[in-house]
Amino acid sequence: MVLALMSIGLVAGFAMSTSEQAATSSQRAQARAYSYAQMGLEAFLTQRKEFRAGCTPATPYTRAQAAACAFCPQCWTANGAARNSSVNANLDTLPTVAESVTVAFTNGSAFVRAVPVWVSVSTGRGTYFVTSTGTDNQSGMATGAGNTRSATRTVGVYVTWSKSTMNVMGALVSFSGIVKNGTGAISGVDQCGADTNVAGINIPSEAAMNLNGQSFTPTGNPPYDTLRTFSQDSAATRLDWLGITNGTSMPADINITSTSSAFPTAGSFASDTNYWPIIHVFNRSASWNGLWTLPNQGRGILIVDGNLNINGSNQWDGIVLVGGQLTSNGNNVTSGTVMAGLNRLIGVPAAALVDADLNGQKSYMYNSCSVRKATSSMARYTMLPNTWMDNVAQY
Repeated sequence: MVLALMSIGLVAGFAMSTSEQAATSSQRAQARAYSYAQMGLEAFLTQRKEFRAGCTPATPYTRAQAAACAFCPQCWTANGAARNSSVNANLDTLPTVAESVTVAFTNGSAFVRAVPVWVSVSTGRGTYFVTSTGTDNQSGMATGAGNTRSATRTVGVYVTWSKSTMNVMGALVSFSGIVKNGTGAISGVDQCGADTNVAGINIPSEAAMNLNGQSFTPTGNPPYDTLRTFSQDSAATRLDWLGITNGTSMPADINITSTSSAFPTAGSFASDTNYWPIIHVFNRSASWNGLWTLPNQGRGILIVDGNLNINGSNQWDGIVLVGGQLTSNGNNVTSGTVMAGLNRLIGVPAAALVDADLNGQKSYMYNSCSVRKATSSMARYTMLPNTWMDNVAQY
């Protein structure tokens, strides 16, 4: 009798131990599934437009060619913009169709899906619900009667389609001050009429502004903005200049160095009005004053790490970002926004930078449409605050 009772107790103990082990194993599987779900969500939001390692389509590529190498092939198939002449297909337009991708991990995966909730094609805006279901393949989760299945966990977040990646502070912004000689027009009044007006000229309160010449009165809201300190202005830019100059925050379509890549010809811009490249000129020297001269007119985003000269009647549509001094000679026209003296954002002292020097008849006009077109390649999903959720129901 005693032996029988001891045997029953021993069997019960083993049964309890097995049950506890199954529960612990299930909890661990759930935790791994949650990790896969979150990693998949983050990968989708950051790598949606990217190509897989070791696979880059030959340019100019079509949507199908991009999809063959893409992190998210279905994204390109559903929402990619078609190739236009020499311009690659892209994922920069407003997504109007649901997108999905399976992200593989060593012992699991995540199925990510972005579903439109509200889309306005006319304004280029939209709201989407992105879910990510992580699956753990490492061990099963107990479901009763000795059965197991793969553990899954779903997280979700609401996102918006964001096309604006910089804060336009004026038609002409210089963190190192401005010297203006001659006539011209500098206006923060939106030439496109699609957005609010900005300052005509914006410089920090510590910087100098010397205006010489006749018939020159900036316009905008306000015409001059000199009230904020450099610290306040630098915070307002929301510009990661260090990341931009390193080539990480704003990867360029064309990188120009002393030994590689030629600047696009005027003909290449004239032949395709949809060509708005990001061009990065690496000309910053040890003394911060490497000089580069704009060879011809163009459009897009022009990033110059050091000093920039614009001569003659060259025109630029879009955004010009200059780390050092901007020198403008002749009858130049810029439609969009121009920022100079940006190397102050990465710790270069004001004394090491020279005031922007504007000579001759100038036309620096704010144009929100040009800014929008220039930044279209940086359009992306942006998470809405306080909308992330766990244990999202699946249907």
